[in-house]
Amino acid sequence: MCRGDASGGVHTSNLGIESTKIYTRITLSAITINALLPGNKDNRTDLWDFPSIAILTRAFIETCHRYFYLSEPGLSDSESAFRLKLFYFHMNSEKYRLYKEFGASQDAIKDFEENLPHAKSDLISSPIYCGLPKYKAEKIKSGNAGMHLTDDEVAAHFSLVGGHFKPIYRLLSNLSHGSPFATYSQSNERGRGMENEAEKNYLVLMLKLLNQYLSRVILSQVALLSIERVNPDGYRYAQETFSTEHT
Repeated sequence: MCRGDASGGVHTSNLGIESTKIYTRITLSAITINALLPGNKDNRTDLWDFPSIAILTRAFIETCHRYFYLSEPGLSDSESAFRLKLFYFHMNSEKYRLYKEFGASQDAIKDFEENLPHAKSDLISSPIYCGLPKYKAEKIKSGNAGMHLTDDEVAAHFSLVGGHFKPIYRLLSNLSHGSPFATYSQSNERGRGMENEAEKNYLVLMLKLLNQYLSRVILSQVALLSIERVNPDGYRYAQETFSTEHT
């Protein structure tokens, strides 16, 4: 396991530190989604904005997958090192492309142009990389992938969405992009922020997904930092929630 420091005063690995950062973002997203739900206890809104909740649910699931990928227990030293190197390589590749597209000065991108080739060489020398299928290896080498697993593979590996990730993700993606699938069914009742049976059923599905993912993330974070005794009642509730939504 890669050497680490502390996260919130709790010692963990470098992967654990980055995972905890993602966990913080997941927590914030959950609070925001809750504030959009009709009748929530914070602002008791009467607005039924299902499309916005679908957009945030898609992002929430993707973010959780990145969390699970980095925080997975029991990884070998080489696997841990590879995932951490991939994390940084993808991050810096994206920064480099972004700076160039914004027309940043040569001084701003000089370090990227000098260091990214070395980071790539280090990454692709890993035995983990050498064992990847060609299409995955190419995405990683080009800096276009932050994981060597697909979202579908992560969902299956962590027993999420009952093996139905692809159709669920297709549904969320169509709703998120404002595609014909998303807008064709709008009517005087649907898509206008008012309660209706169709969007109520969709919303129930979103809540089941969110509950399953959030409870699983909580269980992983508790295990990551060995903090089961900090809030035992909350920990048991997360266990019960995941068990219920997992079935």
